[in-house]
Amino acid sequence: ARAIAYAPYADLIWCETSKPDLAQAKKFAEGVHRHHPGKLLAYNCSPSFNWKKNLDDATIARFQRELGAMGYKFQFITLAGFHQLNFGMFELARGYKARQMAAYSELQEAEFAAEAHGYTATKHQREVGTGYFDAVSMAITGGRSSTTAMHESTEHAQFKPAAE
Repeated sequence: ARAIAYAPYADLIWCETSKPDLAQAKKFAEGVHRHHPGKLLAYNCSPSFNWKKNLDDATIARFQRELGAMGYKFQFITLAGFHQLNFGMFELARGYKARQMAAYSELQEAEFAAEAHGYTATKHQREVGTGYFDAVSMAITGGRSSTTAMHESTEHAQFKPAAE
């Protein structure tokens, strides 16, 4: 009832369920669309769900396609980054404890390999905007700044593509 009442005033209607539930999502979508055809819908593919406990592999694989067919154009994993960042750091710490720098080097090699797929964070100085702040420093000092970071940096010298 609340979704239908708010639909005229909201850009989209967000559906929350207590577990991943296509039947409940379908009932919600049909109820909203009966009163507001074409209303944009959002579904929280929550990291709080235990996906494997609630669904088999085949259902997990088709879950989002089925949501899309119901009209859920916005599908979120609300804290995916939080979980990935923390798990990744946990795994790095475990590896570092056992293998020291070899563990970090493995991470770095995986980053290099991922560049072929568009990954850009290997060059962290560039990623966080160091080049921009270098340019500001050079503009302020008339090109005579001694505190820039990118030019002749270890990152600039050591993280060039093999063709350079």
